[in-house]
Amino acid sequence: MTPATVAALVFFVFSLVAAGAVEFLLRAFAEEAGLNRWAFASVPALFAMLFALILYQNAERKIKTLGESVSRGILVMLLTWVSFAALASWTWCQPSGFGSCMSHTLIVSGVVGGGPMLFGALGAGILTGVLIIRRPRPRLE
Repeated sequence: MTPATVAALVFFVFSLVAAGAVEFLLRAFAEEAGLNRWAFASVPALFAMLFALILYQNAERKIKTLGESVSRGILVMLLTWVSFAALASWTWCQPSGFGSCMSHTLIVSGVVGGGPMLFGALGAGILTGVLIIRRPRPRLE
């Protein structure tokens, strides 16, 4: 498996756990929009998976320290947060007030899910970094 695929799977799991941590708040948003709450909670995880696939391309050559992987992990979660806020604003707000609505959505989603998303970014970045940096043992035949 490529490092980008490993990163995508790790970030999907960590983001799903982070979204599950605030699921009780996401439930109200999902019911208001008329969506299934589990489908709504999986959207941030799918965004994180997409951004991890993009940002961890050729990671075996580019990432040499754990800090580099963690910084990419934080970038993945920041892009996930902005994308989710844009999607939620596009779903609920009028087109004429999109900018104002998105700023409010960014603030509310940051307050509600910021902690779990930060812990998810740190955990996924560390685990992905360890999996990428460690060298596999040569096969004995």
